[in-house]
Amino acid sequence: MTVFKQRNTLYCFSPAVMLATFLIEFALAIFVFVRYRVTRFGKVAASALVLLGSFQLAEYQICAGRNELLWSRVGFVAITLLPVVGLYLVSLVSHRPHFLKLGYATAIVYVVYFAFVPKSISGAACGGNYIIFNASNDFYRLYGFYYWGFLLLGIWESLEKMADLRRQSKTRNVLQWLIVGYLSFMGPMGLVYITYPAARDAVASIMCGFAVLLALMLAFKIVPDYNRTHRVHIA
Repeated sequence: MTVFKQRNTLYCFSPAVMLATFLIEFALAIFVFVRYRVTRFGKVAASALVLLGSFQLAEYQICAGRNELLWSRVGFVAITLLPVVGLYLVSLVSHRPHFLKLGYATAIVYVVYFAFVPKSISGAACGGNYIIFNASNDFYRLYGFYYWGFLLLGIWESLEKMADLRRQSKTRNVLQWLIVGYLSFMGPMGLVYITYPAARDAVASIMCGFAVLLALMLAFKIVPDYNRTHRVHIA
């Protein structure tokens, strides 16, 4: 068994934290699905938590030295679906599925690319506190447009719908918390990207590390508020 690098130091995204985050996110996914599966929103939120947890598990396995290429593919497939799943959650609240079909089509193309194209990912390295995935810079730029574009689209869609709602609307409150959820990982990642250039090759790893905040918001605030807004009875 491969020993983790720098195993005596606990970094904010160390393998131990990756494993803990995976366990938390999968536990939250089970909780959300069992309690809120009566709504499509609850089921989709649970699937988002599974995707987040799957990426953390992939990172942990990479740092453990277990088939880096396979787990790199698993991790990228998981996070590739997250922006469009987030937009789907927003559309369930706003009832405005703008660009959702385009998002699904783009995500499927990338999923097929990561899963089956031999040179899509050439491996990954465990940096001790984050994962650096090996792919061409040109590819990362193109993928970044998709990823950040659909994350920002989710925020824009929420803001657009909020403008049409009464100030104290319960639906407005759900959308506000979705925006907070987006910013909980996009903001810190943007700050790290600007202030710590050495971490730019580990954007996916660091951003998904911060996304545990979104996971907690989904399970304990956003999904419960959505169900109360729609007067869904939970046994």
